[in-house]
Amino acid sequence: MSENPVQNDDLPEENAVELETQFEALYIPANIDPRLLELWTEREREKIERSRHKATPPPSRQYGRRLTRLFPAYIGIAVMCLSIILGLIQRHEPTAILQTACVAFLVYTVVGLFVGLVAERCINDSVETLLRDIVKRSRDAGQNVKAKQE
Repeated sequence: MSENPVQNDDLPEENAVELETQFEALYIPANIDPRLLELWTEREREKIERSRHKATPPPSRQYGRRLTRLFPAYIGIAVMCLSIILGLIQRHEPTAILQTACVAFLVYTVVGLFVGLVAERCINDSVETLLRDIVKRSRDAGQNVKAKQE
């Protein structure tokens, strides 16, 4: 018997069965990362637990590295290295090369911050839209299953 990722012993039996039937009734495209589905099922379980215990929602969790930290670092360092290499090729003074590299690093770190903000916002909106669509289809599938049972 295969282990169902939705089944949880902590949930009341009726909620676990309802989640299982909703999850099995979904059409899930093959290109969806299984970790997104695990995240979705975890959030559904947490929502049921919160409604059962009337608890306050937990603080928002961040998964992975934030793009607002990665982009400025990578872009700033890449531009700094590029300006040093170009300064060496053009045979500038070492102090002029370092001054130019530091200014380029600071400017492009700020540019990278804005690029990271835009990228993070786009990805978060895309994932949120995808998860909302999956949840909506799950609820619709659960209502269809309930209607068939009645």
